[in-house]
Amino acid sequence: ASGGAFRDWPVEKLKEVKVADALKHPNWNMGKKITVDSATLFNKGLEVIEAHYLFGAEYDDIEIVIHPQSIIHSMIETQDSSVLAQLGWPDMRLPILYTMSWPERIYCSEVTWPRLDLC
Repeated sequence: ASGGAFRDWPVEKLKEVKVADALKHPNWNMGKKITVDSATLFNKGLEVIEAHYLFGAEYDDIEIVIHPQSIIHSMIETQDSSVLAQLGWPDMRLPILYTMSWPERIYCSEVTWPRLDLC
C-alpha cells in the first residue's frame, strides 16, 4: 500500500477532501473507483478480508505495510521468521502475469521494467 493520495496530509486537512484530490494517486494510474478506494485505504480493508478467507489467516496475524514507492505487492512471514515477498513496479501487469503463468515464470516481450533500486 502506498498510503494513497492522502498519506502525507495532516489529519485536520482531511475534512476538506474533494473527489478530485482522491483521484490524484501518487504512483498508480487506475480507474476512478479503485483510485478512490486506494486513497481512503478501503481497498486494504478488502484485501485483509480476502487474506482471511482465501488463506485462513487470522485477522490478528494480518498486517498492512505502507510503502510509499508501491513496490511491495505481497509479503508473508513464515514459521522460521523469514519473509517471502513479491516486489515489482507499481504496475499490476507483472503480478497478473505471474499469477496467470504460475508455477512457471514467463518472459513478456511487450512490457519491460527497469531494475528496482532498493537503496
